[in-house]
Amino acid sequence: MSDKESFNSRKGMIFGFYAYMLVSAVNYFYYLSTESILFSPSYIFWSGLLAFFLFEFILNLRDKFIRKNIDN
Repeated sequence: MSDKESFNSRKGMIFGFYAYMLVSAVNYFYYLSTESILFSPSYIFWSGLLAFFLFEFILNLRDKFIRKNIDN
């Protein structure tokens, strides 16, 4: 893994963490108002994990296209 990919992975981890926090906060406030949950725990888990991998993939893809255009 190159330094740029490692940097993008860290940015993806931060984005995934914020996704976890956002979905958890929405779920918590929904629970406070209705006393039933909006999202299942597995949905919360997979949403943060998916956000991490997608954001990292998009950043790496963007960097690859930028490098490709610079080389041409």
